[in-house]
Amino acid sequence: MKAPTPEPGMVYLEADAFKSTRPSGSGDPAKTQKDTVALVPVIDRGSILAQPGYSMVQGRRFGLELGARLMPGFSRHWRLASVAVVLVAAIAAELTASHGSRPAAVVVPYPHELAQVSFAVAGDVIPHEPVRAAAAAAASADPTNTAGWGALFSDVSDVFHHVDFGFVNMETPVAPAHSRGSKPFMFDAPVALIDALKANGIKIVSFANNHVMDQGWAGFAETREHLREEGMLFAGSGDNAADNWRPVITEANGIKVGWLGMTRWLNGNRNPDKDDQPHVNFFPYPNESGGAPGADEAAVLEAIKQARAKCDFLVVSIHWGIEYAPAPRPEDFETAHKMLEAGASVIVGHHPHVLQPVETYKTQDGRDAVIFYSLGNFLSNQSRTYVDGLMPDKDGDPRDSMIGLFSAVRKDYGPAGIRVELGHVGILPVWGENNRNEMARGQAKTTIIRPVLIDREIPKLQARLDEMNKLATSTTDATGASTGLTSDQKKEFIEMTNQLKLLSDRRNLLLARTGDEYVTDPPKLPANK
Repeated sequence: MKAPTPEPGMVYLEADAFKSTRPSGSGDPAKTQKDTVALVPVIDRGSILAQPGYSMVQGRRFGLELGARLMPGFSRHWRLASVAVVLVAAIAAELTASHGSRPAAVVVPYPHELAQVSFAVAGDVIPHEPVRAAAAAAASADPTNTAGWGALFSDVSDVFHHVDFGFVNMETPVAPAHSRGSKPFMFDAPVALIDALKANGIKIVSFANNHVMDQGWAGFAETREHLREEGMLFAGSGDNAADNWRPVITEANGIKVGWLGMTRWLNGNRNPDKDDQPHVNFFPYPNESGGAPGADEAAVLEAIKQARAKCDFLVVSIHWGIEYAPAPRPEDFETAHKMLEAGASVIVGHHPHVLQPVETYKTQDGRDAVIFYSLGNFLSNQSRTYVDGLMPDKDGDPRDSMIGLFSAVRKDYGPAGIRVELGHVGILPVWGENNRNEMARGQAKTTIIRPVLIDREIPKLQARLDEMNKLATSTTDATGASTGLTSDQKKEFIEMTNQLKLLSDRRNLLLARTGDEYVTDPPKLPANK
């Protein structure tokens, strides 16, 4: 075959190096063909790679174009065609490998982060009688720890100390001077509870819930006085009827944060008849107020707008929903969205005593916002007899909890201005530890009730079980035979295995409820803890 005239930038690729056993035109199978079968572009690798913006995509495109130019000439020479395909692929791959791992840098000039404020929020703190007993037991071991109450929060205190603002719903009056006593569904707590919350990193509480009037109007007013005396900020009530819907304004790192609290339930109670006495922010569900007067939705949304005008970032705390319901009331979704559109950036929900979903929301004005529909119980004695694997999963729900994390970030958008936005959102899964069953079996002598971080406890248990597994195989007698674990060690191994299963099961159930996309690692503790 006569070689075609080469075009500029082309060279001959002949079949000399490739022995074809296909019969030639003469019919002699012993002969091999020597045909100029195609013209191949001359490849100057340096010039290709030097092209501005050369990328992996361009390398692949070059390979495809080269292949398209080769294939007509190879169409009659199948074995040579296959080699050419490999050649084309190798050329494109080498070009791509040389520069494909270094994409052009993208410069994003804005926004610039100017300041940040961090938050950790948790649910209901309820001083059930066994909780008070747990505090008393802790006080006997360390009388200086706020009458024992501080010990109940010690396993999670570092979370609140790591942020600018720690928050809980204080679901009890603190009214020793006007106490009617504490009994089921009627709570009271000592001033030491406020001191303990403060010592463990809590800077603000909600005092707007269905138990604020448990000790009467006088007890309600007394609690507010103690909160002020102990330096604890509180949202959800005012000195009088005219002031109760005004927000609490705090400031950190140059960012003003507003807090507006409210409750949709008052357990049949109502605000004082006299407007000059302290009032709680009551926002009852329509036709469910028990005859007590309260604000309607329009008034609440207006209060949110007014509060937002006084701050850079607004947090709304609301006591709402149905007790032990795993999902919000249908109307609460719409109410929450309206609150965010009115100016709130975060909604912190409580009252159901179980966890409910976490929802992120984009407002019409382009703000990101988040709703924690229910944070669950943070400290309580509910579901004290729960046994994992023997009882329905829902029986353990009141001991599932979480700490919600988020931040407010001031950002500079250059010509578009400066604004404060919702930053990182996260959750820390929490379990309410309660040794009531061990107490009943005589395996424990003092009551322990406290929240613990699941993702901190699980690695501890796994490490100890690994240690015991190694111990079981490494301990030998005089003959060199393995002696295994002692009877006490076997008992410990079984208990720790069951505890690990419990925490793993509850973690899975908890995250199925809230969503797992926001799970955050707990803060690292010092090596000596």
